[in-house]
Amino acid sequence: MKKSTLLIVSFALFLTTNIFAQDQPRTSNKSGCKNYPGISEYKGAVIQECNTVNYGEFYLGLDEPVRKDFAGHGQFFKKYIAVKGKIYNTQYLIPLKESALKVYENYKNALTIAGYNILYIEHNKNSCFYREDYYGGDKQAFANFPDGSYGTDCDKDYYYVVAKGVKDSSDVYVNLYICPGGNYGQDFIIVNQSVIETVPLELGLVSAENIAQNIEFTGHSIFYDIHFATGSAEIDAKSDKQMKNIADYLKTHSDKKFFIVGHTDNTGDFSANKILSENRAKTVMNELVTKYGVNAEQLSAYGIANLSPVTSNRTDGGKARNRRVEIVER
Repeated sequence: MKKSTLLIVSFALFLTTNIFAQDQPRTSNKSGCKNYPGISEYKGAVIQECNTVNYGEFYLGLDEPVRKDFAGHGQFFKKYIAVKGKIYNTQYLIPLKESALKVYENYKNALTIAGYNILYIEHNKNSCFYREDYYGGDKQAFANFPDGSYGTDCDKDYYYVVAKGVKDSSDVYVNLYICPGGNYGQDFIIVNQSVIETVPLELGLVSAENIAQNIEFTGHSIFYDIHFATGSAEIDAKSDKQMKNIADYLKTHSDKKFFIVGHTDNTGDFSANKILSENRAKTVMNELVTKYGVNAEQLSAYGIANLSPVTSNRTDGGKARNRRVEIVER
């Protein structure tokens, strides 16, 4: 867990400029607000505010914050990703007796159980960072928040969490900020939750740089731009650019070893799919070695058919997400 006294988080919360006009704590959920599917509220929490941005950009911190000029705004994380999509913002109030630590641990466990990968966690006793003027994206029509909407006391612990999951054909990112205090007095834990549904980058060509980022933060990288004919393990020539990007990454990380893993959806016979997925993984491995000069000692190939889906196979979009090749760091 990383700590720092310098932190600004690009948290894209709440579109309208008067969304925090309600400065008194609610005793029941705000009308029209509800939990994001699959992420339940903390027991005893009340939804103070909510809104939806149909399409926006959102910055997610992935490493310790550093002071630098970024799009004309203050302090930012050393590493971050910018994602675009539909943004669901929800602010919860929880009785202070629960403690920020307990709330944070509950959310972390709930996200993990729900299948989200935790990409980054920040814990600090200086929450002043959250009162800066930048939340989510340059030139976005996000609100100017009243001082304290996020927790004003600099000596109060905060927790910042970034997680990633999958819903049907979309990647889903969850950004949480958990802190005591704020405009509603000192009797509450404030949880600001933003969920961003975005078209997954890996459905297209994945660059060597993105492969490195995926491996660093999740231990694996997913590829959909390696193409096979139906029922075949022969790689189509239109896969060449993706294969070269993979080879470039592997050759610049020659000190590491990887599994090449083939996956299928649940269509057809499991035993046949297991053989097919393994043959495809072996074909990818062999071509990386023979055509692109990757060291064979770096690689091992396996196929697991539909044993590890990233989403449900009940829809065509879900099946498309599950038919894939992955590189997994050993």
